Amino acid sequence: GINAVLRLCSHADLHVRRNAVCAVANLAASPETRQYIAMEGGVEVIRFASAVNNDVDFLRDATRAMSSLAVDTAIREVMVSQEIPKSLSKLAKSADSETQRFASLALCNLCVGTQTQKESIVKQGVLRVLLFILRYPDLEVERRASLAIAALSIGSNQNRLQIVGCGFVRSLLEATSYPDLKLRQFALLALNGLVLSTEPTTKQHIVAENGLSSLLSVLKSCKDDESTHACIYLLGSLAEDIEILKAIVDISILPFVVKKLGAAGSIETKRSAAYFLALLSEYQECHRRLQDANALESAVALISLVDEECQYYGAFTLALLAKNKSFQVPLAKMGGVRPLVSIMASKHSDARHWAALALLKLADNFNNHITIAENGGISALLNMQDKKEGGVTVANLAKRAFDDVKQKWRKS
Repeated sequence: GINAVLRLCSHADLHVRRNAVCAVANLAASPETRQYIAMEGGVEVIRFASAVNNDVDFLRDATRAMSSLAVDTAIREVMVSQEIPKSLSKLAKSADSETQRFASLALCNLCVGTQTQKESIVKQGVLRVLLFILRYPDLEVERRASLAIAALSIGSNQNRLQIVGCGFVRSLLEATSYPDLKLRQFALLALNGLVLSTEPTTKQHIVAENGLSSLLSVLKSCKDDESTHACIYLLGSLAEDIEILKAIVDISILPFVVKKLGAAGSIETKRSAAYFLALLSEYQECHRRLQDANALESAVALISLVDEECQYYGAFTLALLAKNKSFQVPLAKMGGVRPLVSIMASKHSDARHWAALALLKLADNFNNHITIAENGGISALLNMQDKKEGGVTVANLAKRAFDDVKQKWRKS
């Protein structure tokens, strides 16, 4: 029956063609019948019929059918190989809003494929069309264009460079300031996809387009956790470049990241913020800024969370901050010792390493010895497998702490 319906899509009578393609679109909406449509050559039939028809109703249903077929992984491969993205690029500029929406949805669905498929889609000339519809005054179309760019950029450095070269960065940054929540989230997702490149030029383009100010505005104004997470994740990726990291610190984004970290957000947001703080802690010149932004308290809070990733980044941050002698006593007073000791008893070896290093650095200060001893820090250090790493320090700490405890007991 499907083969007969497909043949009617090329019938001489317009009404028959309309009804036939409408039937195909309805059938394609069902996962059970999509494969049958593809096996009967439905992808090629719809592509050819769309190219020779100008009827609005026909094209509307044809793009609706393609948007449903593109959801299937196997059919997606067939559609890309038959250059359906090129056909959809023309339909995405249709004067009919419904046709444009279905065409943009179909493109968006097709872009979620393998690296080879994504690069093939870009070669078919879809980027200029996506840039056009990203600026089109229709929220549905703009959202889908943003998602398509996000999908195309993930996993392909080649695509990222072409996307940046086509001028998408400015339009995506502008979209982050739109009041529509979904569009803002999708634009941030697309920007995140771009900065995952191994090429530093993609990050530099975002900074060159005044992207840091845009991200600061997002952090100041957004109240939804998804936008916050995407924004902080993006900042973390950008901060991997030391020059961009310095620029981020200079425009005072840090206090807003710390504020978001203290809010009741998702664990994904806290992980992103933890990574961002870890990057900043590597540089001594950032330590004062971290202190001024109350990031020391945030680092202590991170290692207290029941999450391996947060504990790892938090312990890493504390290990580097504890090298700063002026931070050693404050970090202990903030309650940093007990969670470090707890991490050292965990199964997460990387976090254990940094927790031990942080504890050893805190032990460099005589005023922390009793606190470390009272919280089980000495036995935790002695139980570490790599005893050579801090053997002398642990021995000195044990003796000092024991003497201090005796002295404190006598006074009491």
